[in-house]
Amino acid sequence: MIIDGDGVIAKVNRQAEHLFGYHREELVGRPLEMLMPERYRRAHVADTRAYTADPRSRSMGRGLDLFGLRKDGHEFPIDVSISPLPPEHGVLVASTIRDMTLHRRLEEELRQRTRELEEADRQKDNFLAAVAHELRTPLSVLTLGTQVLRRHQADGRIREQTLGRFERQTAHMARMIEDLLDRIRIRSGTFTLRRETVDLRVVFAKAVEMAQPLVESRQQHLDVAEFADPLWVSGDPSRLVQVVSNILTNAAKFTQEGGHIWFTAAQDGETVTVRIRDNGVGIPKEMMSRVFELFGQVDPAVVTSAGGLGIGLYLVRRLVELHGGSVEAASDGSNKGSEFVVRLPLLSIGRSEERRLGKEC
Repeated sequence: MIIDGDGVIAKVNRQAEHLFGYHREELVGRPLEMLMPERYRRAHVADTRAYTADPRSRSMGRGLDLFGLRKDGHEFPIDVSISPLPPEHGVLVASTIRDMTLHRRLEEELRQRTRELEEADRQKDNFLAAVAHELRTPLSVLTLGTQVLRRHQADGRIREQTLGRFERQTAHMARMIEDLLDRIRIRSGTFTLRRETVDLRVVFAKAVEMAQPLVESRQQHLDVAEFADPLWVSGDPSRLVQVVSNILTNAAKFTQEGGHIWFTAAQDGETVTVRIRDNGVGIPKEMMSRVFELFGQVDPAVVTSAGGLGIGLYLVRRLVELHGGSVEAASDGSNKGSEFVVRLPLLSIGRSEERRLGKEC
């Protein structure tokens, strides 16, 4: 555009017409302020007077967030360079205007990607801290136990107790490694389910058995509802046990000693709804959207007090989804307990088939 000393548009090219959505005759002879949002107009009039007194080439957009205004009222980011023209015909200024929409979008995408990388780096550091914490206890037990067994005076009772600790700690490390491998298999697409017809009552019994030692060690009360009728689903029994036991273990970890955990399940139309509720520490509102994310729970303070790698609930969600179901979490906030609800599609089983499967179970 060519602008005169009074800030009036003298000439425009086709690109300017296209950029602002006006025809040439709608622009020529009009003040330049018509092409900028209202909030910039008063300052621009003062800037025009100052520039006319000392005309020189410069970029107006450097370090500023400038916006243009299209005919339809849409604002868009711009960069403006101005240069004085030879003064034979009075004060005239050439104004070059660039649409910076794509540039600003790329800048924001770059900033967002930087934030994501910084968050991933933070999660990685927290995860490594969690792994170190989780490994320290079993390795300490194994080290001390080895020293005990090396002593000739260690009697049979002490040896049995030490070997029992070895078994528990090596099983703990084995589960941790399997969780990590499951995460890799799921993300790489190599994870497979070994489906069969399963009565969820069998799954529940095994999951409760796995979680019971932790519940008892924390002197908690686990109320398990009576499941009178079969709850048939198509799924991988070991993975379904993993889902339920992970949620139960998570509830025990984040519920104070002497706390309460409730476990119920019921048929709801063509689905079975499993509910595991506790009166523990609850879930802060800012964490609700991250409960099922990979390493989403990992926080050094939480890890120290409760343990875990932040993988368990991630695996729960992915395993439930692979079974065609859904899982959700609810909490009224910190120290108000939490509830996890798993929904799985039920199988329609005939009576004869049900009797046969019941005998196999």
